[in-house]
Amino acid sequence: MVGTISNYHFLTAFRSFEEKCLKQQNGANTRCRFAVLSSLNHLEQCTYVIMIFAKYIEKEKLLMNEHLRRWAAILICITFMMLMLPQPSLAKTPFDLNAKAAILVDAKTGKILYEKNAEQSLPVASMSKMMTQYVVLNQIKEKKLSWDDVYKAQEIDQLLSTKPGLSNIPLYQGEEYTLKELYDSMMIVSANASSRALGEMAGKTDKQFVQMMNEQAKQLKLHNSYFVNTSGLNNEDIHPYEVKGTNPTDENHMSAKDLALLAYHLTKEFPEELAVETTETKPFYITDNLVIDMVNTNEMLPGGKYPYEGILGMKTGMNKAAGHGFTGHVKRGDIELISVVIGGQTKDGKPSSKARFMETKKLLDYGFKQWECQSVNPADYTQQPNVEKGKQETIAIDTTNKSCMMIPKTADQQPKGKLHLNEESMQAPIEKGKKLGTMELTGPTEQYLTPELKKQATINIVAKESVEKENWFILLWKSIF
Repeated sequence: MVGTISNYHFLTAFRSFEEKCLKQQNGANTRCRFAVLSSLNHLEQCTYVIMIFAKYIEKEKLLMNEHLRRWAAILICITFMMLMLPQPSLAKTPFDLNAKAAILVDAKTGKILYEKNAEQSLPVASMSKMMTQYVVLNQIKEKKLSWDDVYKAQEIDQLLSTKPGLSNIPLYQGEEYTLKELYDSMMIVSANASSRALGEMAGKTDKQFVQMMNEQAKQLKLHNSYFVNTSGLNNEDIHPYEVKGTNPTDENHMSAKDLALLAYHLTKEFPEELAVETTETKPFYITDNLVIDMVNTNEMLPGGKYPYEGILGMKTGMNKAAGHGFTGHVKRGDIELISVVIGGQTKDGKPSSKARFMETKKLLDYGFKQWECQSVNPADYTQQPNVEKGKQETIAIDTTNKSCMMIPKTADQQPKGKLHLNEESMQAPIEKGKKLGTMELTGPTEQYLTPELKKQATINIVAKESVEKENWFILLWKSIF
């Protein structure tokens, strides 16, 4: 009785098993039936139990009414037949990350390649500094700030930057620091006091800057994000320096999807300004005579503990509520990915700094191994469309989109093409190269960070050949017959 039994031979096998089991006495028959059950798959187990139940009803005459017995037999047969039908299977994720939430995205298009609890709003600690980064970079872009602007440290900066237990670069009261120095320290070592100082430079007060962060989140359609400070610390950790009017125990919240969308905008809009994220060490002058080396918190850089080929940034985050998180940006050849891991854990569920990078590696490996960047040929995804009033009934199509798109390598996850054609364009005569409409790829794998990004991923469809118009007599003949 080792292995499973084919459905075709199930009835014969059932009778054989039952005869063998019923010959055994003193409870051995029950153990025999359990042995049979353990050798069957789930579908066969259900059927086996139903058939034993039916035999028990018949043997004990529990349903004395002949009419009821007949209906019970019919119901059992129907159940048996339903169990024997092929069962639909839901699409399964390729693996499960040891993290509270995660997402993997094509950095070029915003296409989602993997997600886990991606829309759940969670504490994200210093990964929320990416919003501080985005607002500051926008201010520089709009000429409201300059990299050479100088900030004079206040008493609050020195107190916050020297508070034990917080990631920081000391800012001494009365000393002057450029915006570039503060920006670099925030991105390299996640300096919390530097992020607060940047907020004051951009928003005049930290409260005004937090308002700017929340307004920017709405504009970017980060629907599951809100901010209470510039750093991502819990307000309890920075008391009494929390932003006035915020909850004393609150902290910044974002979803993995929102972090990925924010990272997408950063990589698209400010690629040059992100270069500092790959800086592994850099000196920071606290005073003219006091300098310390900043060491990047991103351990996936070439000199880190867990180097990963092609890593370009972006931001780590860690506190008690958020656990350990990392938003990554990687490029290899034609493939460019954004990854987010919130609350990385060991296999036994313990928060771990190493785990956030190991789970990120697992996520990125999946992207590079299970997906490929392909130039899409419409003929591979849809049939040739029909032509009206042409000398041929269909037309070969092509696309003007030459950039590659991320397509899963597994055959059962291949998307399908859905054509959206202009009716007038499909009437002959049609010249080669004429735009006929668009095609979108559809299927479970065709999900994007926003509807707008999905719309941008549509493929322009053009005629691959010319089609002449049929003469009027043939058209008339076809219309009659």
